[in-house]
Amino acid sequence: MDHPMTMGDPLAPLTWGQAFTTWRFAPVTAALLTLALLLYLGAVVAARRGGTRWPLARTAAFTAGLAVAGAAIMGSPGVYGDAGLLWVHMIEHLMLIMLSPWLLCLGHPTTLLLRATRGAARDRVESIRGTWFARFLRSPLTGLAGYAAVLFGVHLSSFMDVMMGSPGLMALERALYLGGGYLYFSRLLTADSPRDGLPYPLRLFSLFMGMSADTIVGIVLLQATHPPFPAYARTQPSWGPGPLADVHGAGAVMWIGGDGLMFVMMLVVAARWFTDRSPEAARAGEFLESARQAALAGTGHGDTARQDRERLRTSGDVDEDDAALAAYNALLADLNRTPRADR
Repeated sequence: MDHPMTMGDPLAPLTWGQAFTTWRFAPVTAALLTLALLLYLGAVVAARRGGTRWPLARTAAFTAGLAVAGAAIMGSPGVYGDAGLLWVHMIEHLMLIMLSPWLLCLGHPTTLLLRATRGAARDRVESIRGTWFARFLRSPLTGLAGYAAVLFGVHLSSFMDVMMGSPGLMALERALYLGGGYLYFSRLLTADSPRDGLPYPLRLFSLFMGMSADTIVGIVLLQATHPPFPAYARTQPSWGPGPLADVHGAGAVMWIGGDGLMFVMMLVVAARWFTDRSPEAARAGEFLESARQAALAGTGHGDTARQDRERLRTSGDVDEDDAALAAYNALLADLNRTPRADR
């Protein structure tokens, strides 16, 4: 169990300077993060010996993910959050359940494990991945349910009060955030497990549902009329914003910060979809194209409109075909001019 040593005790008022310089050493956390990094680097060496050139960007992303987790727990978010500032604790939560898992996912640890193992070891890894429990963990429904359960279970229950008196529960909370975030984002943001790749529309929908969970927690805390975590509020320093204002600040961090980060992730997934030339991405694009053509099926009258619809139907890529794009715009203009009763 960690017994952190806080620098500058009693805790000074939080300033920008304190935010970037406050630090505590947590031996167990430091040891676990170091072990994770050494295991990853060892796998990189094994993969290279097997003839695989592992991208440096993936190693950098995984290392950055561990660094973010360390900064969240041992830096000012953890120090001031554990001292009773709920809005700072919420920043720690976002770092642990969103930023750190995202970077860890970009490190593609599952793919690295497969590249680093050979023979019987590789067969064991594949056998484990094929079990029902592993498939259950990889399910997007499991990831989304776990993400929402962690958010609701921690912030909309008495867990925060109970946690303040138990270092073990504090450690469990952080582990749940990291693990829940990784299970959720590993299927949505990367192709770390190619054979289990999800369609891009499903990825975006799942991210939207996760954003909804962030919103619900944020709004509930913003609408609180009394501090929901009395034990947590009692530990707040005298220079803090006040218990209720602190809860409202935490709600704003979760709503604005959580939704903002999730929106960025949705933009990243959408950008990858538009640049992905794989058959899976193409099939999703074909579905959207068929929906676009179905919406314009009865648009316009006369030979010109029929020629435009035919040009649109036979085009391989409307957005790259100037003639088809002009026909599409003409049909849209005609649709806009057509009275609603005639459509």
